[in-house]
Amino acid sequence: MQKMRTEEQTSTELQPELTEAELIAGCRAGNHQALDELVKRYHGAVLRVCVSLLGSRDVEDLVQDIFIKILRRINTFEGRSSLFTWIYEITANHCRDELRRRKHRRWFSLQSLPAESVEQIKANEASASDQMERDELHGHLRQALNQLEPKYRELIVLRDLEGLSYEEIAKLNKMAVNLVKSRLFQARKILTSKMKKFAEGYHE
Repeated sequence: MQKMRTEEQTSTELQPELTEAELIAGCRAGNHQALDELVKRYHGAVLRVCVSLLGSRDVEDLVQDIFIKILRRINTFEGRSSLFTWIYEITANHCRDELRRRKHRRWFSLQSLPAESVEQIKANEASASDQMERDELHGHLRQALNQLEPKYRELIVLRDLEGLSYEEIAKLNKMAVNLVKSRLFQARKILTSKMKKFAEGYHE
């Protein structure tokens, strides 16, 4: 009996992770394991995008609504993009709708932007001095991003935070790849200029 339980436990532990195709098929079939796995696999990414686009960590209810929408629409996924890209599109559109409902508020606030949002502030283990510099840079980044137009800020989130390709960003925003590159270049230029001004003001 003990041997049987051990074998069952080992079998469970060694069960391979579902492939994307298996995950989609399972969700379409209403398989609870697949549904749970989809939420588990993409919850962090959806939450991160919501926090970045809405500027608040109090978005868990919104995340739940998004996953309900994702599961209801899973049969419409045609495989023309990765599952993540498809999920991101639903998430971004839901956030845009939420922003429209918040017209009386500022479009974007970066009080909760993750410290590793943009590559400039990524670092490995840092000394106390380096950490202070990171915190200072992070603060300037928040302030600068907070002043960007939504169309520019979203491109930075897509490319520098989520790591989407230019082609994926173009498809999500229904624009040409060259336009994405041009706007992203402009967005980074504006962002750098604003960060420089904040830094100069900080050290005056």
